[in-house]
Amino acid sequence: MEIKERDGLARIAKFETPHGTIETPTVLPVINPNIMDITPEEMKPLGLQGIITNSYIILRTPQLRERALKDGLHSLIGYDGPIMTDSGTFQSYVYGSIEFNNREVVEFQKKIGSDISTILDVFTTPGTPRSEVEKAVIETYNRMLEVNDEDGIIAGPVQGGVYPDLRRRSAELMNSTRATYHPIGGVVPLLETYDYSTLIDIIINSKINLSFNKPVHLFGGGHPMFFAFAVYLGVDLFDSASYVKYAKDDRLIYPDGTRDLARITELPQWSPLYDRYTLKELRDLEKEKRSIEIARHNLKAIFMEIAEIKERIYEEGLAQYVAQKARSHPSLLKAYWKMMSYSNILEKYEDLSKKTAYFFYDSFSTKNPYVSRISKFTEQYLSSSRKDTYVFTGKAWNPGYTNTDFVRNVYQKIDCNALISWSGTFVPAELENTYPVEQTVSSGFEPDPDFSVVKDIISPFRVDVYKGEKFEGDQIRNFNLNKIRVIADYQFGFGTGKMIFRDDVKINVSKTGRIRGILSRDGRLIATLRNDGFFTLTYYGGYLLHSSLKPPSLRVVVSNESAEYNAKGYSVFFKFIKDADETIIAKNDVLVVDEDGNLAAVGKAMVSGRELREYGEGIAVRVHEGRDQSEK
Repeated sequence: MEIKERDGLARIAKFETPHGTIETPTVLPVINPNIMDITPEEMKPLGLQGIITNSYIILRTPQLRERALKDGLHSLIGYDGPIMTDSGTFQSYVYGSIEFNNREVVEFQKKIGSDISTILDVFTTPGTPRSEVEKAVIETYNRMLEVNDEDGIIAGPVQGGVYPDLRRRSAELMNSTRATYHPIGGVVPLLETYDYSTLIDIIINSKINLSFNKPVHLFGGGHPMFFAFAVYLGVDLFDSASYVKYAKDDRLIYPDGTRDLARITELPQWSPLYDRYTLKELRDLEKEKRSIEIARHNLKAIFMEIAEIKERIYEEGLAQYVAQKARSHPSLLKAYWKMMSYSNILEKYEDLSKKTAYFFYDSFSTKNPYVSRISKFTEQYLSSSRKDTYVFTGKAWNPGYTNTDFVRNVYQKIDCNALISWSGTFVPAELENTYPVEQTVSSGFEPDPDFSVVKDIISPFRVDVYKGEKFEGDQIRNFNLNKIRVIADYQFGFGTGKMIFRDDVKINVSKTGRIRGILSRDGRLIATLRNDGFFTLTYYGGYLLHSSLKPPSLRVVVSNESAEYNAKGYSVFFKFIKDADETIIAKNDVLVVDEDGNLAAVGKAMVSGRELREYGEGIAVRVHEGRDQSEK
């Protein structure tokens, strides 16, 4: 897959099929080869990039089978774009078995020209006993091994029922095969009962144990209500028969749910039916015609939500969109709470900073991955510097507006920690301008932070709320120096601040007092401080960091051939990466080194450390400055 844009685990990516490129995230509408009331050609203006149809129906229907074998699947369907075929797994579950085995079904899909073929996996329901689910996982894996020598795109489904450990095991097993496309199966019953919370467990335990270089598909996840949640967790594709199923029941799909035709009072302006029918005219249509027209509306709603999600990814605001949607239905709010319980995993893939502000809504926001990341750092900050601590609540020290009285009369005259209240936790005051601390838009409903946590960490030293105390004496330390060191510790790893910013550095500030550039004693620029509160390193700054940190910290190892180009300032491409520090945070500065460990360049990693290792196409690191461009 080639990454175009990303936002945490969500991504806009391209992958190639024999009949064209698919850009994710997207939906593959389900096409019944027997009945095509709305053709793929009619769907193209809505955003169609591919479809899914059932190879078992074609295989068991003589007329369809003969046409498909003679003229090909694309001719049969009347569509020249990518077509994925399902295998008949659901029919096998419903009827107990089908008349074809796994290899026969896969070979048939290949013969008729399917772009993405699917093995005959073993379907289980949420109520299936664990022992049977475990057997289904192994049998599905064995069936993938039966066709492991096949060329082309083979979909290896991840099964495992409602058991997270079995989902992880299934994903790991499938990841070890030649499957290049991974549907997450057995989830339709959960979608139909609005059990989105269990779906969160299933998706994240599947996704994290699959290669990031392969598309992930949520089988049957065809309602837009849950799309944003699934994409946020790394799902790339969905398929949908819901546009037809709901239409047959006179139900119209909206981004936040479905509505009965008999109860709505006005068609939305975005609906393709808006200018064609009044509600009375729509209701008066004969049943079959009405179902087709409602299906058109439903398809529009589905693709409209996908377009909205893609726009949010471009804006780096999908997390905020998910938080907003969570408040639209109790089942989604429950799912959101479950999702936030995985913050320790999600934070590994969140960017260092985003284009959009951070929104604080309520207590649910305190579980956000950014809060998790900063809280861990604060604990490390306090445990490594156990001393008297002052805390600031409310607006006594509002992020972005330094409490200059405290800095002048206390901070610089005594050796103490300073913490500010943010998002229900405490943050070192030195991080006041970093994302998302300064860039927060708050509802004002933040809970009070837990003082006992701070007390426990710094004991036996005191922790007090600052009430305006002043101290006599001379200045014994510099707030700005400590500030750049703490930011560096947060951005590059604890202890790096003192390594790259010595006591004699020169700190340039703007007229408003904002730190801009940091230079060495002899005038060489080490780094500049961006508007998001983080550093962009020069090659010299990278050299200081490279000299201080032991491998593999912050390193992206490239081939020697690539290193020569990167040293001239050219970007790093995924295909030339030999290794990377798995702890690298997306959009953070990294050290580009050759196979011998020599520093070639510094630049911004476009993805996380794990993704740097796994993707194969596109730009991995945008180089700021190469060795050959540096004055060093």
